[in-house]
Amino acid sequence: MKMNRIFKYLLFPLAVFSNSGAFAQSKDLVNEENKLIGIHNQINSRPNLSVGSRYDTLAFNHDSIEYFVAALDREFTSLITGNPKTIDYPFDKLVDSHICKITTSVDGNMRVYNLDSWLLLTEIYQWKGSGKVFTKVSRYQKDSTGLCREIFAVPVKGKRYYLPVTSTIIWPSHAMQSVAAWRINGSNLEAVTLFKNRVEKLNHIDVPFSFYNFAPKIKDSLLSFISYDDVQKKIYIPCVNDKGVFTQRYFIYELKNDCLEFTNTGLHH
Repeated sequence: MKMNRIFKYLLFPLAVFSNSGAFAQSKDLVNEENKLIGIHNQINSRPNLSVGSRYDTLAFNHDSIEYFVAALDREFTSLITGNPKTIDYPFDKLVDSHICKITTSVDGNMRVYNLDSWLLLTEIYQWKGSGKVFTKVSRYQKDSTGLCREIFAVPVKGKRYYLPVTSTIIWPSHAMQSVAAWRINGSNLEAVTLFKNRVEKLNHIDVPFSFYNFAPKIKDSLLSFISYDDVQKKIYIPCVNDKGVFTQRYFIYELKNDCLEFTNTGLHH
């Protein structure tokens, strides 16, 4: 089925990562952040280009926007993958300048960086394992983009699993929310079949939805996101109707034994 093939494609940025490299000597992160802000200011100072313009259509030279956009991507990726101290650094200036979005688990052991300024599509996973910090870098394909919105940390029988929630869009017609389950095993992130529905166990759940949610007067729009109740140990997966519009109801998965098992549909409490 065509839609199923699309969903597998959407998972590709999470499935294929670059290899983790050795960490460089720690640098002054304040100066490094200011350096990235400086590169971003160079981009903003170039005339005759709107924020939504595709930088890869421009001529490449040492004074072009493309040159500085490539530098921003290169320097940012190098900093995160080369300095383990970045996992604990807030990067407030980068976030406030809308250069990247950073999502961190409540225990601080996992982060996701989405570098999406100037239509860059770089995503970096970063985690602590075996007393070290590791990274994996992926890039979304052209005409697709993704954003990690939350990372749930779920304890199961003495082990902790990490569940990043991602919104993914493939222009011009396909959108999806996803939650995946990962286990940190030293330098590796391992997918875990943590979700159990009435048929099978899964390592992720996808919720395709329609761009009709953006239409005026649609009340149950993009406010409905996958969520987790840490007290009741339940995860809520939003239901959509046959038009792909979010409803008020959720598929509810409850922690039982060693998995999050589907129990019923209902309202979010």
